[in-house]
Amino acid sequence: MPFTTESSPSNRRAYTVLSLLLAAVAGAVNATGFVALGMHTSHMSGNMAALGESIATGEARLAVLAAQLLLSFLLGAVCAAALLDASRHRSRGRHVAALMVEVVALAGIGTALTSSPGTRAPVLMWGLSFAMGLQNALVTRVSGAVVRTTHVTGILTDIGIQLVRMFAWVRDGARGQGVAGVLRGLRALPSAIEFERTRLHLGLGAAFLLGCTSGPLLYVHHGPAALGLPCAVLLLLIGLDLSPAARRQPDSASRA
Repeated sequence: MPFTTESSPSNRRAYTVLSLLLAAVAGAVNATGFVALGMHTSHMSGNMAALGESIATGEARLAVLAAQLLLSFLLGAVCAAALLDASRHRSRGRHVAALMVEVVALAGIGTALTSSPGTRAPVLMWGLSFAMGLQNALVTRVSGAVVRTTHVTGILTDIGIQLVRMFAWVRDGARGQGVAGVLRGLRALPSAIEFERTRLHLGLGAAFLLGCTSGPLLYVHHGPAALGLPCAVLLLLIGLDLSPAARRQPDSASRA
């Protein structure tokens, strides 16, 4: 499992870069999709709630759209899992197929928005939801279910839990040493390996926010070409995954 103290530092760094960049991509795609299409396409809790509300109020059209987005997200997750299974024996490039499918989906949606400005065709929302389901499943598999990049709820929950753990770690380490012990604990806290996941989740939140900010800004000024930025980041990750430096042990899900 890449995000444990037992994995090598280089392995953890590689997966940290992957996770942070994908969180930025998810933020950009989700926020840009809302500006362009009027719908958040990575938040399945909201879409499930919208499905229930629409059924309750008799809004058949909205209920169908919410159900389609849920199904698209699910199909994206299935696609990622199948592609990862098919490439699980490779020493490098295991993520390339899934990342390339996401690139094609986002590029296709950007092209469609360019050719038909102002369109809010449901198929474009399906495509964005599919891409987010694919990405979320990809990162979930390779991180051993430690990381999600398409929504922030779990990230904030983990940060809250870790804040209490950090407080307890400093308190227990300083027991009987007074203020000096507390100060030593606080100085050691940022580099303590026990809280590497805390730093990771803080970074994921910041990366998602960066994507949510930069995506709409680029869309306002450059239109659908803004989706070229997440595509470029995904292509960068593909290049890194194919590089000789990317050779590493199979992820925990692949060994299962």
